[in-house]
Amino acid sequence: MARIDDYKESFRLASVEIKKRDAASLAKAAGAMFSPEEGLIVPFLGTEYRVEIHPQTDIRKVNSSEEVSIPDKILIAHYLLGAAGRKSTGKLITFRQIPDGHFYFEAFQRRARDPFANFFGNNERLFVKCAEMMGAVPVEIGDFGMDFPVFPHIHVQLVLWLGDEEFPPDATILFDESIQRILPVEDIAVMSGSLVYRLIGLGRKIQAGA
Repeated sequence: MARIDDYKESFRLASVEIKKRDAASLAKAAGAMFSPEEGLIVPFLGTEYRVEIHPQTDIRKVNSSEEVSIPDKILIAHYLLGAAGRKSTGKLITFRQIPDGHFYFEAFQRRARDPFANFFGNNERLFVKCAEMMGAVPVEIGDFGMDFPVFPHIHVQLVLWLGDEEFPPDATILFDESIQRILPVEDIAVMSGSLVYRLIGLGRKIQAGA
């Protein structure tokens, strides 16, 4: 597991690169928003984040004082730097098919796929309800598949297969092939975990009647 100092250094390096770029061009390539008045704003998992570039690079939630985690800051920064106007190809791949994905596959399973399957595997209606609340739309994959807009140019599909008397429920996570040219494989694993845990958190609130 990365240490906090490693995260800070990763964000520092990304911040240096962002300062070298034109903010309006970054926003256009990433499908984000930019204006002299509002600055650079990036949608991520249904929330808008303002990227402050000068004098010091930082990322904050729009209209909220809630602190943004360093992993989320890194994801947003790396997305801005890697998007480069790339659009979806329509070809879906698994995490293992991403270059070097096999090195991180077990960690990816523990971080994202397994928690998703364990929490929603026997509660597909809750999965669909939570997914729709997060802006996802149904896709015709598996028994229940939902497509999540994580970033403007990155969508992730979470898919459930129902169990039966012989087999337990199963799940998978799919990505558009273009993701491997936008984010490093480590970021894709972190991003997938962020999506799944936000979804589980919403499910727990609904179960608790919150």
